[in-house]
Amino acid sequence: MNEKIKGEARRKIILDGYVNNEPLKDIAAKLGCSLASLKVSASKLGCTRTPKEAAEFRRGFHIPENKRQDYYQLMTAGQYRSRECAQILGLLITQPPAME
Repeated sequence: MNEKIKGEARRKIILDGYVNNEPLKDIAAKLGCSLASLKVSASKLGCTRTPKEAAEFRRGFHIPENKRQDYYQLMTAGQYRSRECAQILGLLITQPPAME
C-alpha cells in the first residue's frame, strides 16, 4: 500500500484508528504517510490522545488515582519497572507458568 490516501477516506482511517486504540505506526502505514504527518492530521481532526492516555496505552494498563502516588513512589524510590510496580500494587495479574 504505497499510494497515499486522501480526503474522506484518510479522515475515516485516522478516526477509526484512534477510537480502536491502534498503534500510531499501524495507522500511518495504512495511510502511507509519516508519523509526524499522521499526528498533524489527527490534531486538525481533534482526536489526539492526551499525554496521560498515551502513557496508559504504552503501558497497557490503567493506574487508578488512589494508587498513582504509590506507583510513582515505587518507580522512583524503589527503582522498579512499570510492570513490576503494577504487579506489586495489584493492577496486573501475573499468570502462572503453563504446565506442559
